[in-house]
Amino acid sequence: MKFTCTKENFLQGIQAVSSITGKQVHLPILNNILLLAEVTGLKAIGTNLELSIVATIRGKVEEEGSFTVPAKMLVEYIALLPNEARIDCELEGNELIIKSGRQRTKMKGTPSTDFPAVPTIEKTHEIIFPSDRLKRALQRVLISVSHNEVRPELQGVLLFTENVDHLRAFVASTDSYRLSEAKVELLSQSDTPTRVIIPQKTAQELHRLLTSGTDPVTLAFGDGQISCIIGDVHIISRLVDGSYPDYRQIIPKSWNTEVKAPVDETLKAIKAASLFATQGVSAISLDVKPAEELLNITSASSQAGEHTADITVEGTGQENKVILNYRFLVDGLSSTDDDKAIIKIVNSESPCMIQPEKTDDYLYIIKPIRQ
Repeated sequence: MKFTCTKENFLQGIQAVSSITGKQVHLPILNNILLLAEVTGLKAIGTNLELSIVATIRGKVEEEGSFTVPAKMLVEYIALLPNEARIDCELEGNELIIKSGRQRTKMKGTPSTDFPAVPTIEKTHEIIFPSDRLKRALQRVLISVSHNEVRPELQGVLLFTENVDHLRAFVASTDSYRLSEAKVELLSQSDTPTRVIIPQKTAQELHRLLTSGTDPVTLAFGDGQISCIIGDVHIISRLVDGSYPDYRQIIPKSWNTEVKAPVDETLKAIKAASLFATQGVSAISLDVKPAEELLNITSASSQAGEHTADITVEGTGQENKVILNYRFLVDGLSSTDDDKAIIKIVNSESPCMIQPEKTDDYLYIIKPIRQ
């Protein structure tokens, strides 16, 4: 194996795949990156068996071959090279020789024979998104993914379409204490409706690798797998096997109180109140008085003291009070993307909702803390 490329191209490729490598005690080769030099070009591959990422690296292949090297060491070393550096790599025995300028490094690795093969997917249907909208939608719902291993279906992000005649999809997640749902406009979709559960790690990698531009990104599905090509990077992953609960059943159909609150001011008040919340409970109180155009935020603990803040809001309905986890509240308000957020409350024991003021592309539900 022998190839040449720039530091920029090489680093970009190995960084794209290295994030899914880790401390694999039982299968140490998964801590490595597979470098694959072929006539068609150079590729870097990482996998954790559930998820594989393949990055195509622009460069010149002089001799075909393959080899695996420790991901962490390779990324950290290449990052230290000068920005304009040219990199020449050649395999000698069980060592990868890396030459750049006046530096020459021998990096020990492992033959590629035991590296798992990248799965192939026979797609049955696909959805095409604008990259920036899918990226933002995933960011909005990843905050609510469950970490409870008892219910593996909740450890992923639900992606579904309701009607193939409407160019839109929904992504959602819930950890049983809160719920996020984001609507995404599509560029196109197959005739087959989609309903899949994307593993949390895969959704995180998609979010990381998606660009903030409007380039079209295709998600393809087939035989319990998902595939996505983002520029020079190809992601292949298993889907979560299971049935996602009908979460919309927990969303109240009517509300007793509704207010429009300024997001930045409310966030600062919540964060100030959080300093005085009882540790482990993380509870703050929202006391809404629509007739007085007032939202009162309070917290208290025997250790820290107490805090109260009044915020001017626009509101309708009856006076109401609810106790919420301030971390959940901060996550929801931060995801609205509007200057003002709509907060809807039934009573102190029912879930409340947060939505953007100007759009209907996001909703966030929080279960209250009962006294």
